[in-house]
Amino acid sequence: MCRKAYHYDTLVINRENSEGKKKNLQVLLCSENVPPQINGIARRVGHYAEGLEALGCDVHLLCPGSEGVFSHPNPWNFTAAMMVLSPTYFIHLMTKSYDIVHVVMPMNFSGIWLLMGYKLLRLWNHNTQPALVISWHCNIGDYIGHHCPKPLQNICNWLFFDCLMSILPEFSDRILTPTKATEKTLTKSWDSHGYNRTGVCYTGVDKQNFGPTMKDSVSGKIWQARKARFLRETNCKYLLLYVGRLSPEKGINELLHCMKRLDGCALWLIGDGPDRPKYEEMTKQLQIPLEIWGYQNGEALYSSYTAGDIFICPSTTETFGQCVNEALASEIRVVLPRVKVFTEAFMDHIPQDAFWEPLNELDMARAIKQQLKRHNECVEIGRPNATKLHSWTEACTKLQNDYIIAQSFSRTQQDDIRLRKRTIISLPLWFLVSLLSVIIIYVFYLIRLFIGLLSLNYSRLLTNKTSSTNWKKTFKDASKDRNCFWIQS
Repeated sequence: MCRKAYHYDTLVINRENSEGKKKNLQVLLCSENVPPQINGIARRVGHYAEGLEALGCDVHLLCPGSEGVFSHPNPWNFTAAMMVLSPTYFIHLMTKSYDIVHVVMPMNFSGIWLLMGYKLLRLWNHNTQPALVISWHCNIGDYIGHHCPKPLQNICNWLFFDCLMSILPEFSDRILTPTKATEKTLTKSWDSHGYNRTGVCYTGVDKQNFGPTMKDSVSGKIWQARKARFLRETNCKYLLLYVGRLSPEKGINELLHCMKRLDGCALWLIGDGPDRPKYEEMTKQLQIPLEIWGYQNGEALYSSYTAGDIFICPSTTETFGQCVNEALASEIRVVLPRVKVFTEAFMDHIPQDAFWEPLNELDMARAIKQQLKRHNECVEIGRPNATKLHSWTEACTKLQNDYIIAQSFSRTQQDDIRLRKRTIISLPLWFLVSLLSVIIIYVFYLIRLFIGLLSLNYSRLLTNKTSSTNWKKTFKDASKDRNCFWIQS
């Protein structure tokens, strides 16, 4: 859902330009992830929309909850949303004059349909506008490896990369990823014609809100009091901190097992997700000092980083790791797995020996102990310098430069990136498959919603003896609200 604070429904600002003045860049930004959703892509898109507007662009953000869009919760994560563009609004957008169409991926079928429509319109009119840009913010290959049964992984990768997403290089001028190491299986297709059509959509950090001074804020003092009490109760000396979603691909399982090797260390997990019950059960079985605080917002989130002695992000599937950026801005020492994304993004901020070999519990413990030793001795090695991090203004300026590069490519080289005959022939079939995928995803959401309501009301029947009439009323009320995020995945 979109909130007025961001003006997402009407973010097109029609500025009157005096004759002779340069026209503002007209940007259509299409994303299923927007604030107040709780994920890194949503926060990034929110900063991009505001940052581009501050740089003088006219930004129209098309997202769940905006005009001409049918939206529903993401069945894999009920704190996020998905959308389907209405046919009438699609036609309306085809008549608008945009300089840039930027589609935030993955799994944004409405965005892909827009790219296809504008590309076909460009070819039909022999035009070069709008320039078509994709930004890709997920390592789908890694997610398939974590969530898909092993015998089906190869076929799932083939269906996603070689079938569903294989047409994207022909329907876009440029693809941007948070780091060059992100989803190489996919991005290499954009350079197959001999042109460099890949770039980096840089990540910024809100230095006004994330910083060591937040320790002295009202929320910061509350976190410090909680930390002192927790360390006292668990008879520990150091507090390790993780901030993010609690799900299988985040590597928390490995971190919990590693805790047995870290004497005097307690752990806080700040976030929520489908695996929270599992981690709570593991905590009891492993008998480790751990507390889960759930999702935090505003000052409570900004200041939470300052409570940790060491920040740990054990995930090996990140495309950047915004939480790592925020920890560095808070000047907390960080420990990470040695994966290409992290080494590319943070090698200048974190010592070599603060990276551990992925899935190596002993090496993880070594890296944590090394940073704890530096923390205890107050040495400068490994202490982050927030001034070296990009601000969101700098990140948005670089994004605007990539838009200009995409425009240049669409003007000078678009004839070399024509649609292949097999693409034109298979386009109707691809559209039907994508439409079927949207329907299947929506049906899956309804099934999960129904199962969630069943379990919710069954527990109420056991505790409160809720009548069947009330149960039906609850289901009816919830079903009316297609954007009901209150049933946690």
